[in-house]
Amino acid sequence: MSQPSIALIFNPTARGEKARSFRESLGQMQDECTLLETTAPGSATDLAAQAIRDGYKTIVATGGDGTVNEVVNGLAKERDGLDQAQLGILPLGTMNVFARELGIPLAAKRAWETIRLGQARAVDLPLARVQTADGQAERCFVQMAGAGLDGDAVGGVSVALKKKIGPLAYLFSTLAALKAKPPRLTATWDGGSARGEWMCVGNGRFFGGPIVLFPDAKLNDGRLDLCVFPRVNPGSVSRGVTSMALGQIGDWPGAVHHRVSELTIDGPAGTRVQADGEFIGTLPITITLRPRALKVIVPLEK
Repeated sequence: MSQPSIALIFNPTARGEKARSFRESLGQMQDECTLLETTAPGSATDLAAQAIRDGYKTIVATGGDGTVNEVVNGLAKERDGLDQAQLGILPLGTMNVFARELGIPLAAKRAWETIRLGQARAVDLPLARVQTADGQAERCFVQMAGAGLDGDAVGGVSVALKKKIGPLAYLFSTLAALKAKPPRLTATWDGGSARGEWMCVGNGRFFGGPIVLFPDAKLNDGRLDLCVFPRVNPGSVSRGVTSMALGQIGDWPGAVHHRVSELTIDGPAGTRVQADGEFIGTLPITITLRPRALKVIVPLEK
């Protein structure tokens, strides 16, 4: 029997209704793909890299945005990996921001049909260079990255609390971050600069779920969208979140948008950085872009 062309990477210990429904469908899926089980945080990256070496042409990230991020980094880790394979997504996470951006169905069965019958779409792939305990490191991301408030919220979240109450854990972490003095950040790029207390960089439109933070962003335009928040305090955040929920992004107090191809954000040492909802390191961060480097399976155009 020949090897299937699809490798499906998943967490066998994942909980929740979506994970249960997925496990019920495994019998059908395993006839069409090879199942690769993660063993620890970060192992999806190694599994994806190995799947490239083993010759798989479609590699499926089964989980949330963090799993997608790990798998994409595995594809990018291998020489010519992004050229050799395409990414499929079974969105079993809480937010599934990248899947929403691409119009991938959030129901597991429909998402699987998309993987089987959909089409490949080439999207831009940002690459971040950040500081870690082991020195400078590189990390790809697909949707967005941020330094300041969201970096502190993600980096400071309690893993135990997240397992108990899900996304509400980020709310508690954000409230704790708001009590601290916000950092003064500086972004620089070819021909420009900006200062503020919170900065977010978007590859797509969405941030933290179905919330549009970067209204002009496109995944394949060869540009990044930088949103600079000059002041961060409970009042400005409250008004800003309300504005985003109502789709009135322009009402965020003082928010300024810039379109760039690459940039550097610097600030106080130890300022946390998140990418795709995962803590990846600290400032300074430099972000470059590989235009249309990642192939993702999306629904057929109607």
